[in-house]
Amino acid sequence: MGLTETLFGTSADGTTEQKYAILLSAGPDDAPVASNAFNYALEFADAGYEVQVFLDGQATKWPGAFADDPDLPFAHDWERIRERGLLAGACGYCANAFDATEACENSGIELLSDEMTHAPAVARLADEGYELLTIG
Repeated sequence: MGLTETLFGTSADGTTEQKYAILLSAGPDDAPVASNAFNYALEFADAGYEVQVFLDGQATKWPGAFADDPDLPFAHDWERIRERGLLAGACGYCANAFDATEACENSGIELLSDEMTHAPAVARLADEGYELLTIG
């Protein structure tokens, strides 16, 4: 790793090496906080960073909320995140706890675990070089 990579997270040719995992736990009852996560993901992606959004806790309710009301605030950002492949999936344990499993599945959101196991594996993400950002 060169000095440029060490200091700025970029290689000598200017490409970014940094990766971000946004762990969103704010649900529809806390839309302004969740909108920050949506905006951060899009901003990172626009700047060329690798970024993945993980729905955790009450954030597993978002697929159902947007399915029920596609005109909710921030729906445009939600769709852009999905279209660009930035949404990694939802915690199956949390989706089960918040009665959101069916809505996630109906929306095509991958459940990253079963109802007995929490996801994502944050240590694995860190080992893969992701900087973890928790929102919510």
